[in-house]
This record gives sequence, C-alpha cells and structure tokens, in this order.
Amino acid sequence: MHDDTAPTVTCGTRVRPHSQVHDRAGRLAAALVEAGIARGDRVAVMARNDIEFLEISLAAASCGANPVPVNTRWRAREVAHVLRDSAARLVIAHTEFVPVVEDAREYAGTEPGVLEVAMPPETIEEAGLDAVSTEPTGRHPLLDSWIESQSEPLGYVEGAIADSMGLIYTSGTTGTPKGVLRARMSLEQLLATAAGTARRMGLAAGGRMLVAGPLYHTSPNAVTVLALRMGAHITIMPRWHSERFLRHIDRQRIQQAKVVPTMLSRLLSLPEDVRARYDVSSLTHLIHSAAPCPPALKRAAVDWFGDALWEFYGNTECGAITWISAAEWLEHPGSVGKQADGSAVLIADEHGNPLPAGETGRVYVRGADYWPAFTYSHRGAPESPVPRMTWVGDLGHVDADGYLYLSGRAADIVIRGGVNIYPAEIENAIMAIDGVEDVAVFGAPDDGDLGETVTAHILPRPGAALDPAGIRSALRAYLADYKIPTTVTLVAELPRDDSGKIYKRRLREAAG
Repeated sequence: MHDDTAPTVTCGTRVRPHSQVHDRAGRLAAALVEAGIARGDRVAVMARNDIEFLEISLAAASCGANPVPVNTRWRAREVAHVLRDSAARLVIAHTEFVPVVEDAREYAGTEPGVLEVAMPPETIEEAGLDAVSTEPTGRHPLLDSWIESQSEPLGYVEGAIADSMGLIYTSGTTGTPKGVLRARMSLEQLLATAAGTARRMGLAAGGRMLVAGPLYHTSPNAVTVLALRMGAHITIMPRWHSERFLRHIDRQRIQQAKVVPTMLSRLLSLPEDVRARYDVSSLTHLIHSAAPCPPALKRAAVDWFGDALWEFYGNTECGAITWISAAEWLEHPGSVGKQADGSAVLIADEHGNPLPAGETGRVYVRGADYWPAFTYSHRGAPESPVPRMTWVGDLGHVDADGYLYLSGRAADIVIRGGVNIYPAEIENAIMAIDGVEDVAVFGAPDDGDLGETVTAHILPRPGAALDPAGIRSALRAYLADYKIPTTVTLVAELPRDDSGKIYKRRLREAAG
C-alpha cells in the first residue's frame, strides 16, 4: 500500500506520484502550445486506460484546448465522424490505434496531426496484443518526445479550464454520436460543479479510488481528473476483470469506484468462495449508472455492498439528474432516485402535457443548478415542448413520492398488435431467473400481421444450465402471455459498450 502522504496514480506495475503526473502534463501543455494548439481547439484522444490518458487530459485543459475522448472500439468510419464533426486539430493515440486514426483522417477528408503514445508492457498484455505489432510506427512524433522537449511546464492560463470543457460526445448506441456543446462555465459554476461532483461521488483528498471503466467515457474521465486535482490516490484498471477488481479493493482499501450494472452482474457470477476471499468493507461509494439495473441484480448487490452502493441517472446533455441510496432503493425498489441539486424531472406526453404519478411518459429533465446550458454541434438547440427541459429518448414514470422509474428508451419499444411492450419489464423478469448474467430484449419483424415479435438474447452465468423452453415457462408466473418472448436465444456475449449500454440497433438489424 502506498504512502498516504504522497498521492499516486497506479496502472498495472507503474506508479507515479501526482507531482510527476502534473509536471509531465504541464510540459505536454507547453508542447501543445508550441505546436500551435490554441484555446478552444479540439484534441481527440484515442487511448486505452493508462496514466498517460490523465496526463493528456490535464495538458489539454491547462492550455484551454478541448480534449475529445474517442471510443477505442470504434472503427475508422466512426472515428472519422468525430474528427470531422469536432474539427479536431490533433489526435493523440496509442500505437494500437494509429492505423485506425490514419484511415479515419482519409474518410473524414481532414488532416489533424497525430501524436503517438507508446504502449507500456502491461497495457499490451492486458489487451492481448502482440508486442511486435505494437512497436511505435515511426510515422508520427511520440508523446514522451514532446514532453521531453520542454524544460518547464506551461504556466497558469487564466480561464483555460473553462475553455477546455466545451464539447463531449454521446455514446452513439442508438445512432451516430452527437456532439454536445456546453456553454462556457463561469468560475462559480466550475467550483459548484466540482464541489457537487466530489460530494456525490465520495471523492476526498487522500482518498482511494479505483477506475474500473474506460476513461474515454464521460463519467469515469471527469471524475478521475477531478480526483487527481483533489489529491486522491488513483488506481487505474487497464481493463475490466471481476476478481482483480475485488483484489484491488481488498489490498488497497479502495473507498470509491464507479461501475455499470454489467460489472455488478459479472461480480455476482464469481463463485461464492471467490467473493468471500476479499474484504470490501473499505468501500464508502460504489456508484453505478449508465444503464438500467434489473431489480434482482440490484437487490443482490445491496445485500453484498450495503450502504456503499449508490446509483444515479443522467445523460451527457444534462449531467446527473437523480440519485438514490441503497436504503432508499429498498423502500422504492426499481427506482433510479429523486432529482437532486436543483435538477428537475417531469413526466409528460409528446406535447409536454404533465402526466399523473404512475403513468408512463417521456422523461423530460433539467440539469443541476450549476450545470451549463447546451446545444448540439452543427444541430443547434434541441426542440422541446417543455421550456428549459430536455427529452433524450427515455421513458418512465414517477411514484407518489417523486421517485423516478425508467421503462427504457422510446426507440426500444416493441409494438406488437398495436400494443406497446417495454423491454425493460421483460429484462427485469428474466434477470430474476437463476443463472442469467445478462439479457437484451428487442423487437424483430413478425412474419404475420402483428408488426413485431418479442425476442430475447440471454447470456448465462458460467456453469448455468439454462434452456429457452424453461425460461419461457418460468416467465409465465410474472408476465402476460403477449410479453413472453417468442424467441429465446442463449448467446456467448451481448453487444454492450464499456459504459454498459447495449447496442439494440445491432441486434434488430441482425434479426432482419
């Protein structure tokens, strides 16, 4: 365990004190300025979880440039969209992704510079890559060379952090990723955002956090950079590994970590004797979000992690909207919480007419008091029948106490014989069956005249003996006949992104 008096960032076998991370970031910022990167310029980052990812994020912010993280699973044409849409001036990428970036530049018809990041051995090993294939290409300058070219870090630049927080992209699970342009925040907003995030996320100077999700996603990235600025000990997992996650918590007495429901399910798939080896009592904030958490899974997680388990619901456009503690969830099972910090939730129809408690409708939201206004890149402000509130496609209802419950995405509704069927209800029922680790329910074209048929793809837990007929039979105790999937397929994996969101569009397209 590291010395509490000297906060560090750890990734694999590498450990860097914060002082070194800040020095390297400062010198990289000076190199960016020397290369002509100006305030507001976009710097795309395509890298695996690594210490350098944090240094790049800090460096860009220090000179007022806007870091734009890029999903490492995207192919060249998907990356090209972000390069073109953001007008990126520079792309900083691990060697592994340099060929993808080069192809993306051709597709985009743009020529941003490329700065290559050499990959450390543990990152290569974790990714299952060949060491020879990940040797620097020699076609572009290296990150460390830029850093070493500067003898001094860039000095303080007034307003640079505010300039750096303008553009972020949605995950793109339902279509092309949208660029969210945030209004420039005042100093008061920046401080309020930092304070609110630290309080809700359980961050503290000298605290110990574990980064389990990909740093190219908004929430892990923003929270980790804030923890670095606050002086917390940070351990970065190069990639998700269930038992290793528990081992980190046990050995390093981790207090804070952010996960998604898929990670919780995979932790619960570990044999009981494996789970029992690790002490997780140091956790004060195990936070999950990004995707719906089935009640059966959530209840099992509460039984294990207790009051450390927190959940929030939000989106790229408006930030965190609702929060719920473990105790609150037990009183309101299935809820994602109540609005917090001045945020707002309204359930209404497509015309903006409010609906009564218990009735499902569109979930219109407004961010916290300190959250900036936004528009979409090249699209302008979103249209909404509710002034100052936004609908991003989610459906749900509130109960009499004001707690929000999500029914899923409007794009995911299955319409069968003119009846709306909400996949989340069926997924929750399937997740309550022993032996199910993950599930996706979606609509596929019906051969008859009913429009769509309900289809379920199910990922069994290791060693579980499941069969489609048995699953359909078990569901008859919980669901009306028309909600029971016509087709149940057992699969080896489901197309989820690293934030836990599932690509149902891909499943529907594959089903024809």
